[in-house]
Amino acid sequence: PLDVHGLATSRADREARVIAALEDAGLKPATNYLNRLPHELSGGQRQRVVIAGALVLEPQVLLADEPVSMLDVSIRAEILNLLAELRQTRGISILFITHDLGTVGYFADRIAVMYLGRIVEIGATLDVLQNPQHPYTKALLSVVPAPNPRLRRQRIILQGETPNPIAIPAGCRFHPRCPVAEARCRERDPVLVDVDHGHEAACLLVEGIWDS
Repeated sequence: PLDVHGLATSRADREARVIAALEDAGLKPATNYLNRLPHELSGGQRQRVVIAGALVLEPQVLLADEPVSMLDVSIRAEILNLLAELRQTRGISILFITHDLGTVGYFADRIAVMYLGRIVEIGATLDVLQNPQHPYTKALLSVVPAPNPRLRRQRIILQGETPNPIAIPAGCRFHPRCPVAEARCRERDPVLVDVDHGHEAACLLVEGIWDS
């Protein structure tokens, strides 16, 4: 990548940049890892190498697609702490893609919930987690384990299969599985409406509440 983007002026410069990226990713001393093969690394170490591969290009934005989903809980915490540290020390913006809203609550400043390729709810993390507006968001949160049993939500089990993404249903794309869908949901595709100071949701029921 360094050669492709013209960032390394020499072999020595390239190696120095790689060493710096490995150490920023928590692999110290980096010289112990330069010539290792993937099977010689643990799962957490392999994930750190992937992160270092992104850091070596000195990005402003880092796209993290399920970065901890296949890791043990203890290693997961280490990687999340590393990403949080990199965000602070390097000033990197991180787009964190995951199905785990529990992890998102720990890590993110803002949350965007997507269904079939469209954002159905977006807002500050606490707003979305503590006051979800879209039925899909509510269903996702209902299955997140709560440390305090008194704070557990009633589980919302969605019925049916997710529609074919190349044949999106008419109206609201969530209506075939929505537990509160109405007849109009089959006809009209909702847009994001502001619920409260930047907290937006795309649901006709929410839209009706805030229009009234």
